[in-house]
Amino acid sequence: MSKQPVISRFFKPIARKEVTSEKGVEKEKPVDLDEEKHNEPATTSRLMPKGFDAAAETVTDEVIEIEVEIEHESEPKIEIKNGTVTAENKSMDFAEKLNRIWNDKKRVISNNDNDDSDGENDTIVKKSKNNSNKLTPLDQQVKDLKLLHMDKILVIRVGYKYKCFAQDAEIVSKILHIMLIPGKLTIDESNPQDSNYRQFAYCSFPDIRLKVHLETLVHNNLKVAVVEQSETSAIKKNSNASSKNSVFERKISGVYTKATFGINSAFSSNRKNVLGQYNSIWIINFSEIDKINSSFFMISVNLNSGEIIYDTFECSTTSIENLETRIKYLNPIEVLTVSALPEKVKLRLHGSNSTILLKEKEDIDKEIMEEINKSTKGLNLSAELFELVPVLYKYLTEYNNEELLLISENYKPFASKKHMVLNAAAIESLGIFGEEGGKGSLFWLLDHTRTSFGSRKLREWILHPLLDKKEIEDRLDAVDCIIHEVSNIFFESLNKMLTNVPDLLRTINRIAYGTTSRKEIYYFLKQMKSFSDHFQLHSNYLNSQVVSNDGRIHKSSALLTNLLTEITSGLKEINIENILSMINVSSVMEKDTYKQVSEFFNLNYYDHAEEIIKIQGNINEVKNELAEELSSIRKILKRPHLNYKDEMDYLIEVRNTQTKGLPSDWIVVNRTKMISRYHTPTSRKLIEKLQYQKDILYQETQKEYFQFVKRIKNDYFALNKIINHIATYDCILALASTSQNMNYVRPVLTDESQFIDAKNARNPIIESLDINYVPNDVNLSHSAGKFLIITGPNMGGKSSYIRQVALLVILAQVGSYVPADFMKTSIFDKILTRIGAYDNLLKGQSTFKVELLEIQNIIKNKTENSLLLLDEVGRGTSTEDGKAISYSIVDYFINLPVCPLVLFTTHYPFLGSINSKILKSYYMDFVEQKKEGEDWPSIVFLYKLRSGITDSSFGLNVARLAQIDKDIINHAFSISEKIRQETETANTMNLPILLKHILSSNDLKPQQKIIEILNLQNDSQEL
Repeated sequence: MSKQPVISRFFKPIARKEVTSEKGVEKEKPVDLDEEKHNEPATTSRLMPKGFDAAAETVTDEVIEIEVEIEHESEPKIEIKNGTVTAENKSMDFAEKLNRIWNDKKRVISNNDNDDSDGENDTIVKKSKNNSNKLTPLDQQVKDLKLLHMDKILVIRVGYKYKCFAQDAEIVSKILHIMLIPGKLTIDESNPQDSNYRQFAYCSFPDIRLKVHLETLVHNNLKVAVVEQSETSAIKKNSNASSKNSVFERKISGVYTKATFGINSAFSSNRKNVLGQYNSIWIINFSEIDKINSSFFMISVNLNSGEIIYDTFECSTTSIENLETRIKYLNPIEVLTVSALPEKVKLRLHGSNSTILLKEKEDIDKEIMEEINKSTKGLNLSAELFELVPVLYKYLTEYNNEELLLISENYKPFASKKHMVLNAAAIESLGIFGEEGGKGSLFWLLDHTRTSFGSRKLREWILHPLLDKKEIEDRLDAVDCIIHEVSNIFFESLNKMLTNVPDLLRTINRIAYGTTSRKEIYYFLKQMKSFSDHFQLHSNYLNSQVVSNDGRIHKSSALLTNLLTEITSGLKEINIENILSMINVSSVMEKDTYKQVSEFFNLNYYDHAEEIIKIQGNINEVKNELAEELSSIRKILKRPHLNYKDEMDYLIEVRNTQTKGLPSDWIVVNRTKMISRYHTPTSRKLIEKLQYQKDILYQETQKEYFQFVKRIKNDYFALNKIINHIATYDCILALASTSQNMNYVRPVLTDESQFIDAKNARNPIIESLDINYVPNDVNLSHSAGKFLIITGPNMGGKSSYIRQVALLVILAQVGSYVPADFMKTSIFDKILTRIGAYDNLLKGQSTFKVELLEIQNIIKNKTENSLLLLDEVGRGTSTEDGKAISYSIVDYFINLPVCPLVLFTTHYPFLGSINSKILKSYYMDFVEQKKEGEDWPSIVFLYKLRSGITDSSFGLNVARLAQIDKDIINHAFSISEKIRQETETANTMNLPILLKHILSSNDLKPQQKIIEILNLQNDSQEL
């Protein structure tokens, strides 16, 4: 009786059945599981990305897939012994058979007696005494690759899966929580247990999960190399004979770390925040100045923005404030060093989640050194900085990002005379960024940008307030102009266009690195074409209002005029339309990787299409031959309208009832219950020939694509300039949006030094949180007082007020309107703060030590044009010591030849009585209330700044707000009153002694003695 093939969805054919005839009865030969022949047709057809085909499909070790043929009369028993499948006519239900198969397979795995799982070996590999420790060809290839890249985790494509082997597999399986298949755990077999296995241990995951798993691995601070198959089976078969029976050639296609994943990954992302967009790679070295101080030399690279920052700064054994500031600005994620760093510096870098890598100085190619010399010429880099560039270049070569260092326009110094540098303490205490720029930060308040590259530039602006009055005025003029012109159709359309713009700056840098995808490059060019069309469409408006001397924009804003003019001319210089016409748009939208690559070019316009057209001609010839073969098949089957099942596998479908009499050399590809599918010997050869030509086409279009990318890269400077101008416009637009808030006013800048005058000013951050903020005036100058002592109750608004002043200054110097009725200010070169108290236990620093280190840094770095905020200095130690420290600091500043502007909050009222023309005393107003059942006075905060001093901090009121038990607060109040009375009595008894000391002093002039006695009298009256 004829057999009926039954193919379970749990099984897959491993080897082609060879059937012999014995006494008229068909008998199936045993199937060897270790054998996989290249001429075996696949049961299903599936197109692999990047030129891979079904011949490379993975046969995983986790599940056995076999084909079972069942006779109608009886059910065969399936047994697996040493990789052999046999059939016996014994009854067994399907569940028992499946269970036996699975148990047998586990035994096979444990004995390591299976073949390469990628199906790349043509020979049957049997375990024997002579070759039991010999690696399979695939494992040997893995070993060779790993020995060259021991510092990386290798993720290797094997068919439709990615696999990790040996020690890599052990690490990856734990992080990704996937199964680890037992085997050798070390490449060099240093693990004693490795001798028990023949193959490497491995773990695997489907290729469609690569992006997700890759991002997880780099988040765990791993350096991951993705290894791809670099040849196809068709090309392999047509190559020289020596390589036909070897494994597929594999090469590293990309190396990823946390710093490089965002810019180098080929996975498209429309998110505003891309992994690593604010992170940088540093290279740093140092030299000792003396036993305490050291000079540090640093180059920082941000791969997303293309920005290269270089700097030289000093740190000491007691303070690394300068390093802290640079970490805040540049967010290093990988730090290269050519010598061991001081322990304190290493601890701080590790604290910012930076990976420190020690690199050796290496000689690099002479031509590259000439390029580096050329790109850094004119930067006046010190010898210590210059010697770091080749080391960084060598490191970035591994990620294909080294070209960035050869673009001289991307180099910038960290510090400049054109802008202020906010230190780490100011950034933290003023809430410049909060939690990653989240709600309640200055960046959150101002970031109305529409593009991700505009958002990054705005971040730079906030961190670098301008110092040049003209540049600030230019920004303010541009903001004014936008506010008045925003309703014009040119700006309205442009602003709407910006909301859907991808990260153009990231893309142009990916083009420079050669890592951009086809879809990304198409959308980049399309977006640039949209800008070009928009500016061309409104050319009349631009000519009349921007270019013409009589235009409104030309008259009102030099910055905006320059931006729009240069964008217009830049777009005209680049023939974007011509480049875009070379792309076949339909291929970009293809999900099929092969079509996306091989059909990328529009051959009607692409100017290097000769070879591609030639190969396409060869493909068409093969297709014509297949059509001729189809005509022959129609005649054999006597079916004139017969067609191939599809134009991928070119299968001939025949009903099982009609298979008798078919030519004996026809090849069965697969069967169902109803039909069988065949290849003829001729069609099989033609299909292989067709696949070979398709693979050749794939390679040729890949090569031409890289040349196409280089063509765009040639316009890098012009495109980068246009994108940066668009980012600047986006920032101005964001400042204009903020400036239109209610009761915001344009600040007036003055050349008068040390001056702030603001009426009804408000804290912009607190006000933006929908809190009814009480406005206060700000009046700081030589005549109105340069040193303000501010007292008042706890939670009365002292700290908010001094932060408000600093934020107003930052907004003004960034080029934004400010929340006030009026503001006139001079330009400040630094804002130095000491706000808040905290321990730094990791550094072994107490609250008080942190305070004093910050005060030391302020004293060291302040200038006469600085703004200083000192909040409750001295509270980290005892009352007596705190008073002494506070007094000394106040005395130091007011006796400087030129005192900077200082806002000093304190709970020591006596500081307000220090006699100085530049010192003024204020307090945050409140109203006292008596409540039933409470011995102490409750207060109502008015948050209004008043001239004078308050002698109580009303700490018990804070205890009430914290809902401390009333009995505890009453008891605390009685103790407080007792201590106050004792202090008053002691001070009264000391008055005669103090009076005698003043009168007998020879150091005081008569007039000074009178002043001191009056002050003493005022103090006694207050008591």
